[in-house]
Amino acid sequence: MKFTKLKQTTENASSSVVGNGGQAALKLPKKKRMMDLTAKRNAMGYIFILPFLVGLVLIYIPALVESFRFSISDVDKVNYIFTPAGLTHYKDAIFGDAYFIRGIVESLGTMLMNVLIILIYALIIATLLNRNLGGKGFYRAMLFLPVVVSTGVIVTAENMGLVSAAALTTEAGNVAGGLFTQVDIKLLLNSLSISPQLTSLVSGAIDNIYSIVTNSGVQLIIFLAGLQSISPAIYESATVEGATWWESFWKITIPMISPLILVNMVYTIVDSFTNSSNSVMGDIFGRITTGAYEEASARAFVYLAFVGVIIAVVVGVVNHFVFYENK
Repeated sequence: MKFTKLKQTTENASSSVVGNGGQAALKLPKKKRMMDLTAKRNAMGYIFILPFLVGLVLIYIPALVESFRFSISDVDKVNYIFTPAGLTHYKDAIFGDAYFIRGIVESLGTMLMNVLIILIYALIIATLLNRNLGGKGFYRAMLFLPVVVSTGVIVTAENMGLVSAAALTTEAGNVAGGLFTQVDIKLLLNSLSISPQLTSLVSGAIDNIYSIVTNSGVQLIIFLAGLQSISPAIYESATVEGATWWESFWKITIPMISPLILVNMVYTIVDSFTNSSNSVMGDIFGRITTGAYEEASARAFVYLAFVGVIIAVVVGVVNHFVFYENK
């Protein structure tokens, strides 16, 4: 009896998977389908970054190798002859020039202020633009427009000597000062018993409003994309449970976009360290202009190592507070 039932079950299973001219109609296991989908997505990702990889291999890495060769050599610019110099240029940069190390330390302080102000500004504006506002598409375009302009027209005009970025920053600060002067801001914050350090930070940010707006467009767009990816059902559930907007912001919004906060933080750090107004970058480009390629290359690699250490420390620390949905 058991053998007969087993035979019937086997025959039924065989007849159910055969059809369309005797071809097998078995469906792939769910795990196999998921693996195929993941492989396709990975392939699309590699295709997307293919131009970057090509540029990295054909342009960036050869230039990096050539720059390192300059940094450990004395070069005859006329005959293009390299004479090994060891770490002489590195020692001169680190131990022989106090202004270079001082510039690196000052750039670190500027970076910390830029990261704090730009990320807070970008997150606040992105949160406002994510709400149901009339004409929010226009506002998004206008807030990103300074990024496009500053990378094209303004830079070209500055290189031609037609306009000065410092003058634009001063003018923007004067406009902001027309609404609230530094004295007004300091008096207001002091009346609220705000610490002098925070008062100085806020007043400095008002004077530097042009730089903040032009350097926060990318971060704003990234934050906005992250906010739009959060399902409204999560906020609705939190509201039903009695959560306020402020509680939802700190316990839903911030954790959900925390990976993007890390991305924007790294982007802002790199952007701050490589900004043309940075004194270290000015020193390096100045030496390139005068033909001191060996010294410029050595200082660039020292600066690169410093920036790499800062980024590694920031990522290592902040990554412990990042919420990953798939983990």
